[in-house]
Amino acid sequence: MKKMRKQYLSSALAKKRLIYQRDLEDANVLANQPPEDDLFYSLEEVAILIEDLMNIDAPLDANGRILEVRPKGHWFEFEVAKRLGYNYPPGGGLFPDIRHQAIEIKHHTGKNVTVDFGRYHPGSEEIINETWNRKIQLKVNQIRYLIALAPPPQYKVTTLILLTGAQIVSVFGVSPKATIKYQMGISEKWRVDHRGKMMVGDKIWTKR
Repeated sequence: MKKMRKQYLSSALAKKRLIYQRDLEDANVLANQPPEDDLFYSLEEVAILIEDLMNIDAPLDANGRILEVRPKGHWFEFEVAKRLGYNYPPGGGLFPDIRHQAIEIKHHTGKNVTVDFGRYHPGSEEIINETWNRKIQLKVNQIRYLIALAPPPQYKVTTLILLTGAQIVSVFGVSPKATIKYQMGISEKWRVDHRGKMMVGDKIWTKR
């Protein structure tokens, strides 16, 4: 495992350096651009760069209250993006949030956790019908989801989940029916069992 970790770290840092330089030089925000094979992280490479997000505090406003959902989400997206080498925050309202890495990001501070997937079912075989995807033809179930759980009362990240859409359906199950949007609950038992852990694909990530 130590040998594999060293390999993941080496390849991740090499891509991160290239991303950092490209993002400084390019007039466009690189995080918003379509994925590129030579700069595309594997799940394990993402994991090794973001593992220090475990225990990060949720952001507070001037009155000591947790930020509203949208600004809190933007804050966490940028925290992730910075660790992946991006200098500029991803644009708001994109799907996925960090388009360049096909990563959709969720940060939850509630006692009960319901993950909203919007209009896209994570297990869908549908090709994302957007201009940026016409050449790549990514399917929804190939998007990688990073879900951070930061429950009360501390509101620190206690669990990280990094899975593709297809893996999310396999691990958690997501109803094929949507009301306004597709949603998924994460049980209290699962959260207790996985407190202090990061799930990457079908494995528990080992930091050391």
